[in-house]
Amino acid sequence: MEQDILYEKQQKVALVRFNRPQVLNAFLLSMVDDLFDILNDVRSDDSVRVLVLTGNGRAFSAGIDLEEQAQFLQGEITLKAARQHLVKMQDLTRTMVNLPKPIIAAINGAAVGIGAEIAISCDIRIASETAFFMFAEVKRGLFETNGVTYFLPRLVGYGRAMEMMLTGEKYGASDALAAGLVTNVKTPDELLPFTLDMAQRMADNAPIPTRLVKMGLQRSYTLDLEASLQREVDSMMECLGSQDLREGVLAFMEKRKPQYRGE
Repeated sequence: MEQDILYEKQQKVALVRFNRPQVLNAFLLSMVDDLFDILNDVRSDDSVRVLVLTGNGRAFSAGIDLEEQAQFLQGEITLKAARQHLVKMQDLTRTMVNLPKPIIAAINGAAVGIGAEIAISCDIRIASETAFFMFAEVKRGLFETNGVTYFLPRLVGYGRAMEMMLTGEKYGASDALAAGLVTNVKTPDELLPFTLDMAQRMADNAPIPTRLVKMGLQRSYTLDLEASLQREVDSMMECLGSQDLREGVLAFMEKRKPQYRGE
């Protein structure tokens, strides 16, 4: 039986592909559990330094699987069970944000519902020319989860976030780029090679400052200037105490590629 999520490791980069192209990679509840397992594996595997998420076929993910969603509407899933599932989904966002390694979304097509929510929980988003975002919950009598109300206005601004969420309309790749929702737009054939090349370049950098950059930028939303200045000093001191700093200096002097170990 074909797996719903494909997971492989290429040198220092882990690649996840959502793999239900026949239904535009609609998410099953079981896929959320699979994604938790993958994130935990990436966290614990020191050989993996960057994670890339993408979809097979024409979509990144078009949202929650409608057949499973219908179970709630038909009374087969209780409100208590629905709340438990929502709490698990919020934990997925926490796990992605707290992963001490960068996550890049290669958005190959439709990113709707949970697809859009997972994408904006990533650290970097790169889109295919055929990609689009929809925060269409208002059109379905629903509300966004997975940190959309936190991430989206920080990415695109308050007014654009309001517009996206209150209209529920499509935002294509060029509009997403102009709004700051994605950082690059590539042709469908260029998307994954470009993303994997970026991921590999990140993975070749020293793991300690890479982790500190991700943590520092995330916390810049809530820290004032004084706290940010202190955090920068603490982060620099952690780097100064690392073996990787010595390796970086020696590699530069010896005109070779550094071999960082995260120590």
